Amino acid sequence: MNYQHIVKAYFLERPNRFIAYVRIPGVSERERVHVKNTGRCRELLQPGAVVYLEKSGQTARKTAYDLVAVEKGNRLVNMDSMAPNQAAGEWLKAGGLVPHPGLVRPETTWGNSRFDFYMEAGGQKYFVEVKGVTLENDGVVMFPDAPSDRAVKHVEELVRAKKQGYQACILFVIQMSGVKYFTPNRDMHREFADALCAAAASGVRILAYDCDVTPESMSLRAPVPVFLDERALRVADFTEDLLQYYRENKRNLPWREDLTAYHVWVSEIMLQQTRVEAVKPYYQRFLEELPDVEALAAVREERLLKLWEGLGYYSRARNLQKAARVVTEEYGGSLPQEKDELLKLPGIGRYTAGAISSIAYGRVAAAVDGNVLRVLSRVFADDRDIGRDEVKRDYEALLEQAMSREHPGEFNQAMMEIGAMVCVPNGQPRCEICPLSSFCEAYRNRTQEKYPRRAPRKARKIEQRTVLIARDEKRIAIRRRPAKGLLAGMYEFPVIEGQASAQQAIEALGKKGIGAVRIQPLEEAVHIFTHREWHMTGFLVRVDELTAYTPPEGWLLVKPEEIREKYPIPSAYSAYLKYIG
Repeated sequence: MNYQHIVKAYFLERPNRFIAYVRIPGVSERERVHVKNTGRCRELLQPGAVVYLEKSGQTARKTAYDLVAVEKGNRLVNMDSMAPNQAAGEWLKAGGLVPHPGLVRPETTWGNSRFDFYMEAGGQKYFVEVKGVTLENDGVVMFPDAPSDRAVKHVEELVRAKKQGYQACILFVIQMSGVKYFTPNRDMHREFADALCAAAASGVRILAYDCDVTPESMSLRAPVPVFLDERALRVADFTEDLLQYYRENKRNLPWREDLTAYHVWVSEIMLQQTRVEAVKPYYQRFLEELPDVEALAAVREERLLKLWEGLGYYSRARNLQKAARVVTEEYGGSLPQEKDELLKLPGIGRYTAGAISSIAYGRVAAAVDGNVLRVLSRVFADDRDIGRDEVKRDYEALLEQAMSREHPGEFNQAMMEIGAMVCVPNGQPRCEICPLSSFCEAYRNRTQEKYPRRAPRKARKIEQRTVLIARDEKRIAIRRRPAKGLLAGMYEFPVIEGQASAQQAIEALGKKGIGAVRIQPLEEAVHIFTHREWHMTGFLVRVDELTAYTPPEGWLLVKPEEIREKYPIPSAYSAYLKYIG
């Protein structure tokens, strides 16, 4: 939208909502002008402020000028209450909200409300309510600047329209540029803030756009983050401190050296349920042999599992390969950039999708893992069970509302880093060095150890197993596990379910046609899975010559070096691997 005949002046005073007095150099030392914005605007209209006037075309009016803009520091703010609707109308017609609108009609009555715009596009009907925003403090813009029951009514009517099948949107037109974020003005009118949150929860779109503002024009420029949740304000407030701490203190990790989508993906899958230090050598070895998606898609499964051997949770490796094949066939070998697309790939959950999308592609996508949940539960003194999906989804939505738009990948990594190295899970959190301590309710109340809360886990199932290292001078007996279930398709030593004696071990091998020459008891070992524990004992069974026997179905008689190089043995048996040679 454009103005005609703009005049520069200096603000003197405003005796009421509609009238102000200004000085127009060379024209008038005290000119009475019309104020088109009837809001408070105290922060803008300070004595001596530079203002811009549009010469009125209404000759019968007592005021010859309309006050349309004001300089606030280095920022030019349009304060014409009619400008937001005019600029929004141009934006809507140009396809700003939805492409190729078939109809854009202003001022439409529906129910007990009169909405600013009615639209039709793509078979959908839309109501759009526009709110102009001029209240700004340190880059944060808010609405309203005075209590507005009418604004609450409009929001509630939009919710009703949404329930009746219309698409509904509230568009906050910020009549300036270069702001940080928009939030409802709770201090001024909490009822409006609550109504806005309820509207968002019901599916009403809440948008904010800043504007290119000149003395002669105003047009919508770019979306601005909208923080409806009060917690989002705290996240926004600590973001700068968080990022600065991360940049100065982050660990040098191999997967941070080259943040391609493939590298981020592989590292994040490996890091699930596995310590960072344990992952480092596996990550480097894996990438040396499988440097890209195509190589991962093509590798034989047995070799893939051998590269994964020792990391555990082998379904992760299989899903990596399944996803790599989908990416190769359907995405041309490049992982998709958007979180929703990544979620369609096997083995990629919400956390991993958020990590890849934000770190590799710079998309605003939250990556909420256990570390992040622990940090947030302490910051907000939140006693909800962090193991519940609805809590994770709530924090994911919160961060996607509040996280850095410029550095989303760094933000996610910084939150993970704080959780891993500072806001630690066991022992005393290192609050004295934490960049979030001044924002943290748990620290303020000295209740850090109360959070996070997690419902007690069910006791793991205990399974007794007896491991048999049956070998001669050259070969060892192994067998392949079933294709489905725990450790599917991996290789293991022959096992007797339960805790067997030496005699029972000899008899079990005899039933397989293998005669023992000597048997030696081995140490006990325990391996813990997520929902079960293996309590193992073992025997080293010497056989004269394994190749003299016909191996039972599913058994292999292999050389020790073949186990090391070819056949993947799960880390559950790591205590007994030393007996293979």
